[in-house]
Amino acid sequence: MSHVTDQLQALGGVASTAQMGARGIAAGELNHAVRSGTIERVRSGWVALPGAPRDVVAALRIGGRLSCLSVLKSHDLWCATDSRLHVRVPARPRNLSSPLDRRVPLGRPERFGVVVHRSRPAPFLEEPDGPIDSFAWALLHSIECQSQNDAIVTLDSALHSQRVSRTELEFLCAGLPKTYRAYLELTDANAASGLETKARLGLRGYNISSLSQVKIRGVGNVDLLVGDRLVVETDGREWHTKPAAYLEDRRRDLALTELGYIVLRLSYSQVMEEWDRVLGVIRGIVARGEHRWAARHRRAGLGTGTELL
Repeated sequence: MSHVTDQLQALGGVASTAQMGARGIAAGELNHAVRSGTIERVRSGWVALPGAPRDVVAALRIGGRLSCLSVLKSHDLWCATDSRLHVRVPARPRNLSSPLDRRVPLGRPERFGVVVHRSRPAPFLEEPDGPIDSFAWALLHSIECQSQNDAIVTLDSALHSQRVSRTELEFLCAGLPKTYRAYLELTDANAASGLETKARLGLRGYNISSLSQVKIRGVGNVDLLVGDRLVVETDGREWHTKPAAYLEDRRRDLALTELGYIVLRLSYSQVMEEWDRVLGVIRGIVARGEHRWAARHRRAGLGTGTELL
């Protein structure tokens, strides 16, 4: 490899001419490498190696940076399933181009499977040097981009994984319209999965309150506790399909039943595709008062509270 390609590879295969200059690569060297075909000029001020990440190159060709869900999916956050290319451009963009050819105007971005985000005012966030938005920039734009429930799922995931603090999130959302700032009141840093958040929000929509990640002696944390004794467990596709996890789930269910709890274990598809049916079951339990400890439970020595940690 030449010195130019070595430095460009170290920067992830795509870099600004300013970044290259900071590494001692003069403009003349870059021009020579472009003419020789060693590297390509993606857009004015940006160069890339052949075979550089296609989504990153496409975002630069458009005239922005890779952002929003296109960035967050690489951070293992729960967010909406979306295969489109998310690009943050300046608040007043000029000369946006096709992701395939910078000489062709972008026109309607949806025809290329692109979502263009006009940059939100965020004076406390620094512009990245490279072609990929920072986690904070991506998270900020994801709030408006997704449905309310999906946005709250993403915020819960960011809080629970400690990628962002509550205070940082409040600063981040300060410049958003009131509608989106209100999402913060619905977040719960205790939520351990997006599926759990979806279920919690689904219940809240019918005025059924729940507590996340309640710790019960001999069981551990349960996903949601409705009232005193209705435990709702949400099983994701990955962890809960493993043999050891399957056995552990059954051990927990038996232990909870011994303590007098009602256990409703829900699969991914039941939360995502059969929620109305699930909701009907839970509303029925609540309407009958079965989610509360009754005198008969107390007489049997159940619901004393000593099992709660």
